[in-house]
Amino acid sequence: MPTFSVVIPTYNRSSHLNVTLESVWRQTFTNYEIIVVDDGSTDDTSAYLSQLDNRVTLVRQPNYGPGIARNKGAENARGEYLAFLDSDDLWFPWTLETVAQLIARHDRPAIISARLISFKDPDELECVNQTRTTTETFSDFLSSSDRDFFVGAGMTFVRRDKFLEVGGFAGGQMNLEDHDLILRLGTAAGFVQILEPPTLGWRRHSTSLTDQFMRSFQGCRHLIESEQRGVYPGGKNRAVARRRIITRHIRPWALTFARTGEWKLAWSLYKSTFIWNLSLYRWRYLVGFWPSFHESILVAHSRR
Repeated sequence: MPTFSVVIPTYNRSSHLNVTLESVWRQTFTNYEIIVVDDGSTDDTSAYLSQLDNRVTLVRQPNYGPGIARNKGAENARGEYLAFLDSDDLWFPWTLETVAQLIARHDRPAIISARLISFKDPDELECVNQTRTTTETFSDFLSSSDRDFFVGAGMTFVRRDKFLEVGGFAGGQMNLEDHDLILRLGTAAGFVQILEPPTLGWRRHSTSLTDQFMRSFQGCRHLIESEQRGVYPGGKNRAVARRRIITRHIRPWALTFARTGEWKLAWSLYKSTFIWNLSLYRWRYLVGFWPSFHESILVAHSRR
């Protein structure tokens, strides 16, 4: 059985996918399998993948979105850990070896999170060197709530049995599905955050925020409503930790909506999380939200 099943969802990223795969094939730790899930690509992704013979397991599906694509990859996985990698990001040669050592050192933790470095051109990563491994470790993810850690999907190494226990990523075309997953894994035993060395190269994009507004709003609403319905584990004793994490993800989007004229979306998020932020003494946000919100309303009325 491989230690890692590397799951790579892709949609019309043929210009980047080969570089991503090359970064996996350069790993110094080699006990892994690669599963590429083609999420309904219409470019030449399929033609490229068909040339790779048995170097990857190829799964095809209609364009259902990255969350469902990752779930499909997990369904076909055999590894003890799922290693999610986006099809435009890169690993360093030491990435899997570093994570494998941490798995052994920390008795198979549920979640290990990468340390990322952002880039626009892969040449920017040439100066990145392997450094001594340093981490912060916690009994579970919720225990890290006061450390402001961001665990995105492409940063996540998760035990496959724990991933399957919680049902994988939520379906639907929404953003923040990775934060929803980590919250549902919030009490799974063992969370390790890598501080050094860098283990993920995350590609920056110039995608318009407007394209992401509704998906991000739906993702924010999903986090709020899931907490209100008691979906996330930990009960009342861990409510403060969960809400600290949830509001940390939602505050930037509420402010973004307010500043860009989407005042109805901004107000919905502010109102829904007001009590949580108040109980967490987030005065700067609670007060600072209003200038942006009022300006947004004035701009909206001036355009009528």
